[in-house]
Order: sequence, then structure tokens, then C-alpha cells
Amino acid sequence: MRNLLLAGALAAGALLSTPRAARAECLSEAVESCDKDFGGASNKELIAVRGWCYLIRAGICAAFD
Repeated sequence: MRNLLLAGALAAGALLSTPRAARAECLSEAVESCDKDFGGASNKELIAVRGWCYLIRAGICAAFD
């Protein structure tokens, strides 16, 4: 659990260090792509997967931006 919290804190720090416009664009693209890939259904499992997708792709934005 501590590793997950540490990874989240590092991703949040990376997101805060990128320029505001680039960060906003990257996050918008991440959300749109997750909605496209996992949208449509409203069962609990798919909602959870879409939430993890948001977190992972936002972290990727932070890491490679």
C-alpha cells in the first residue's frame, strides 16, 4: 500500500512540475482515450477499470511530458 501511495505522490509531483497548458492538454487526451476505450457500460467492474485507466494514463502523461 505504501508503494502505491509513493507512486501516486511521485506522479502528482511530476504533473505539477509540467507547464499548465501542456498538462491540461495531456490530461484531456488521457480522459478522452480512457472514455473511448472503456466507456459505454455502467457496470461496477468497467467503471473501476476506467478509473484506473485515468490514473495510469495521467501518470504516463506526467512521466513522458
